[in-house]
Amino acid sequence: MKKIGIDIGGTFTDLVMTDGETSLTLKVPSTPDNPGAAALQALRQLRETHRVDLATVEVLAHGTTVATNALLQRRGGKTALITTAGFRDVLEIARLGRPPKAIHDVHYQHPEPIIPRPLRFEVDERVNYRGEVERPLQRDAVKALAKALRQHEIESVAICLLYSFIDPGHERLVQTVIQEALPGVPVLCSSDILPERREYERTSTTAISAYLAPTVTDYIERMVREVSTQGLTQQLYIMQSNGGLNTPQTAVASPGSLLLSGPAAGVVAAADIGVRAGFPNAISIDMGGTSFDVALIQDGQCLLSTETRLDEAAFHVPMLDIQTIGAGGGSMAWLDNAGRLRVGPQSAGAKPGPACYGQGGTAPTVTDANLLLGLINPDHFLGGAMTIQPALAEQAVRNHIAGPLGMSVQDAAAGIIRIVNANMAGATRLVSVEKGHDPRDFALLAFGGAGPLHAVAIAEELEIPWVAVPRYPGITSAAGLVVADIVHNVVQTSVADLSQVTPAQLSQAFDALQQRADARLEADGAPQPQRRYERSLDIKYVGQGYTLNIPLTDLPTGPLALKTLTQNFHERHEGFYGFRADEEPVEMINLRLRATGMLDKDTPAPQPLGTRQPDAACLGEREAWVEARQSLQRHAIYDRSRLAAGHVLTGPAIVEQIDSTTLIPPGWICTVDGHHNLVLGKEE
Repeated sequence: MKKIGIDIGGTFTDLVMTDGETSLTLKVPSTPDNPGAAALQALRQLRETHRVDLATVEVLAHGTTVATNALLQRRGGKTALITTAGFRDVLEIARLGRPPKAIHDVHYQHPEPIIPRPLRFEVDERVNYRGEVERPLQRDAVKALAKALRQHEIESVAICLLYSFIDPGHERLVQTVIQEALPGVPVLCSSDILPERREYERTSTTAISAYLAPTVTDYIERMVREVSTQGLTQQLYIMQSNGGLNTPQTAVASPGSLLLSGPAAGVVAAADIGVRAGFPNAISIDMGGTSFDVALIQDGQCLLSTETRLDEAAFHVPMLDIQTIGAGGGSMAWLDNAGRLRVGPQSAGAKPGPACYGQGGTAPTVTDANLLLGLINPDHFLGGAMTIQPALAEQAVRNHIAGPLGMSVQDAAAGIIRIVNANMAGATRLVSVEKGHDPRDFALLAFGGAGPLHAVAIAEELEIPWVAVPRYPGITSAAGLVVADIVHNVVQTSVADLSQVTPAQLSQAFDALQQRADARLEADGAPQPQRRYERSLDIKYVGQGYTLNIPLTDLPTGPLALKTLTQNFHERHEGFYGFRADEEPVEMINLRLRATGMLDKDTPAPQPLGTRQPDAACLGEREAWVEARQSLQRHAIYDRSRLAAGHVLTGPAIVEQIDSTTLIPPGWICTVDGHHNLVLGKEE
């Protein structure tokens, strides 16, 4: 099966094509002002330069940051919120609390709601907590509201009425009337987007999805048109935040599902690579040009989170549990008002890029610092396809950092790398130590154009014993798109004392969820034999505000099984929060089902290990910085394309390839495994 994956990053857009026997990769500069243009340019280059007939491609999967950028830059559509009378300001009231950075800031102001108050409207209706209608909704009142929306030139509508997750009838009526009055305008119901309890979270999630709808819809419709003109005849798939693919129709219906579309593909690839490399428990790090994304993988499975905050607003849909900070090759170094050296979160991006690119950028970046320390070869950047200029990097570091701090350019560059490494180690702690996991029990799987250069420094800081670098680290996110499956997550609130629930009741409830999921998989064309289901419950102690998600490997079949489920919750609670309360009653809140439509995959067999001597791959030596010794030292330089399974490299060494550079410091040894991954560990 011929598949193509295209991932749009902040600096570069990557393409991977595989047909089961061979693979082809492309990397083109991203086009931030028109993200889809870079993807189409990559397809044109594939068709014209490599003579690939896109009509023979069976799957084209695409990861995009268009939803993320629209939210962060507040460039979504003009959106209205329709809610139950008396609840117009739920977005404003939100939840008590502040972000950690603002705990002691007496002047802190919460960000403005995504929908301003003049565009938040009320309807006179009420459904109670049992799903009973106490005040019927009048159709004429909704028609009058529709006229007001037309006068405001509304581009999208979010509907969130009380207890609609129990009875969505009133929301459906509002949706029907608004769609009749405003044809072509997206109208999203909270009972479709997030049929869960918690009014603020449901409203915020629906509002964000509706806000993104015009931008996402326009982007996807243009992509579908453009790729069809290039000759693609099969389905286009879009990567979701939950690590699965969906169709353009599903993406348009739930725009918020694309918020982590870009980084999610990398984690999916990392899980697949980790299992084949013998590391089912891994921490994936993706350091590109703009950001650093880190996620934890356990038993070969990407971990999910259902409670996320975006720009301080709640967004509660299943997403891969990814921590992102502004730390990439393009992250800019700067001095704060106290004269302290900082790195990021601002990035030079693709334009103008790092100073060494010679495209007008003057601020020093992480890439400039690595170049000055000898860690990047100026003659081999992107395989020699792009010229970079060390003199411009030196000028930027001297003018902005070394000069004001009264230090040498080399020491300033080393300081930049030291700080960005510390920032990334801190982010890695957030997904491991702070969630009850010991990083020493995991391997570090490093990818992204810059990830392998910094991986060992992060591993040493956290005492992680192994580092694995995929064969093509710079395009790993694109590779994740060709190994991903179709995924749908469905949820239903059902509050009950867990000790009073019977296995038959659980089975019946999950059967209803599976029917909903099957309808979606059927629409996606996923055949029944290729469907898989994962069931879980959101559980908490009675009186607690938040839940923990407990997987059900098999449906309980008796009272003892339910007791085991409760025991699993106690153990998970102790691991997550540090204590357990076995005597306290436990209640379930939500039932969750993750339905997967398996796509055909190619699983290449590992190559036999050959000789340990990599002499034929050695290109020579050059001086590069060694942090442990605070000085330059001769490093052996290897061409990764010449390395073969079984080769062993001893640090200090640097492995160069077209899409990335891997650093092997003194005291570390690197082995090329049967899948051409670089596996690094400390010398004994």
